[in-house]
Amino acid sequence: MERVRSLSMISRFLLLHCLILISLFIAAATANTSSITTDQDALLVLRAHITHDPTNFLAKNWNTSTPVCNWTGVTCDGHSHRVTALNISRLNLTGTIPSQLGNFSTLQSLDLSFNRLSGSIPSAIFTTYTLKYVNFRENQLSGEIPANICCNLPFLEFLSLYQNMFHGGIPSTLSNCTYLRILSLPYNDFSGAVPREIGNLTKLKELDLGRNRLQGEIPREFGNLADLEVMSLAINKLQGEIPQELRNLAGLELLQLNENFLTGIIPSSIDKLLFSIEFGIFI
Repeated sequence: MERVRSLSMISRFLLLHCLILISLFIAAATANTSSITTDQDALLVLRAHITHDPTNFLAKNWNTSTPVCNWTGVTCDGHSHRVTALNISRLNLTGTIPSQLGNFSTLQSLDLSFNRLSGSIPSAIFTTYTLKYVNFRENQLSGEIPANICCNLPFLEFLSLYQNMFHGGIPSTLSNCTYLRILSLPYNDFSGAVPREIGNLTKLKELDLGRNRLQGEIPREFGNLADLEVMSLAINKLQGEIPQELRNLAGLELLQLNENFLTGIIPSSIDKLLFSIEFGIFI
């Protein structure tokens, strides 16, 4: 009798265990399908925000009759089938960027460069935790860089807003993107002081803040950027002396400071090391 009871209890336990596993499997499958649908929906909203597509690229390549991971310009993870990269650069697209692009939860690379996109960048995009590469170069985007841009982008390595119409100050909170290697913000309308906190981005290889309306002095903290190879602060309204701390930049190959109102002398160590050097207006 006891044996029968024991077998009955074991059978019930095994049945319960199987039911739990089946439930978890169904839940995981449903969540994965929902996530893939979320990615597809975000891309379809982006397509709807494009008002002019001269080559009909999106109309030809982005439709629900094929899996989203087969869409041109879209890269997915081979295991999860979630979107990890979006590259629709150099298509001469006109339109705006929808906030739904912030719905991607596995996106690592976003390249919308060399188009004619206008309006502001939705702040939701800067909450995509996984982003490493963001390129909006040569569009017609405007607005200000959100002050909290790096609060949710701990792995960002590349940020380019080159040649747009952004204005306002450069937020000091960019220093929270501690993995940044490329920071490219030239040919905009940024104003105010150059944040000294950028000197904390010790992994920087290239720093380009040229052709804006930046004022004040070159931060001495830039001498901490030991890995820096390229620095351009050209064509701004910078004043004061060239910091002697820049002599610490032993790997610097290009320094552009021309068309500012700088004084003082060039650190001799920089003068000897630079492959190319441009200075311009000094007082």
